[in-house]
Amino acid sequence: MKKRILSGITPSGDQLHIGNYFGAVAPQIKLQDTHETYYFVADLHALTTVHDRMQLEKNITGVVLDYLALGLDPSKCVFFRQSDVAEHAQLAIVLANYISYGQMKRMHAYKDKLQTGASEESINMGLFNYPILMAADILLYKPYGIPVGEDQRQHIELARDIAESFNKTYHTTTFPLPEPLISKEVGRIVGTDGERKMSKSLGNIIGIFDDEKLIEKQIMGSYTDPLRLKATDPGRVEGNPIFLYHDLMNDNKEEVEELKKRYREGTVGDVEVKQKLVAAHMHKFGPAREKRAELASKMELVRQILSEGAKKAKEIAQVTLAEVYNTVGENGLK
Repeated sequence: MKKRILSGITPSGDQLHIGNYFGAVAPQIKLQDTHETYYFVADLHALTTVHDRMQLEKNITGVVLDYLALGLDPSKCVFFRQSDVAEHAQLAIVLANYISYGQMKRMHAYKDKLQTGASEESINMGLFNYPILMAADILLYKPYGIPVGEDQRQHIELARDIAESFNKTYHTTTFPLPEPLISKEVGRIVGTDGERKMSKSLGNIIGIFDDEKLIEKQIMGSYTDPLRLKATDPGRVEGNPIFLYHDLMNDNKEEVEELKKRYREGTVGDVEVKQKLVAAHMHKFGPAREKRAELASKMELVRQILSEGAKKAKEIAQVTLAEVYNTVGENGLK
């Protein structure tokens, strides 16, 4: 039997860039070919920061279209919206009783907010309880593993702590302990400034679904080799962001090697290298861009995909919640 994997997708509203894709999205989607996979849009989590209904719906629609366009296949996985499965919130209420206030105050989401200058009084309880809801998201499906970045490891550890506390309290094995699956394949992808990690807030990204002219502008403005003053100067390939992006996006590996050779020899200019990267980007993501536009015109089909996914997820969620209620004694009140 295939091992079960659960992956949550936060509808942040930020358009995906290639750093997101190669660092997280592609490895996430790849799992559907080898595991029993459940992907959900974490719209309840988004309420900690998004309090505008129209903006929230826009964010959710955006992330759903992005993932479907990039290869998430409903015939291979279960894809649903978190709030369509009420058991997520119901289990979170129960699990909150098996973790201490002290542990919650040590969680990064809460501490990071304080470090940005927010007062304790201003932090909403949704943010404070975020890790408990995340634990419920995970434990509801009893997965083997959760693909996350290193910054999310603490949340998986908390889910394990809650599972152990619950199991120990009732002398049961209700919750298996999930494993954090930290991807080491790509790691940190440098931004177009050549210094910092690619991030929309830093303005150093290359988009995926942005307007073609904007993507061209992002690529043509990318940092290269600062010591190379003219096209006839030998250039540095190693550590050069443009060639890192070629390695990631350009499927024509012979062209990439030829460009590297000519760059080292000083027989190709930055402009040509970047123009070929623009072409490689459009070739790499062209089908996804077309598919996203097509899906956006068929929103009823998209809603049906999420509805069917929620039904499948609910089948498992209901069983787990009934088991939990029976263990703690809630069923006796029904």
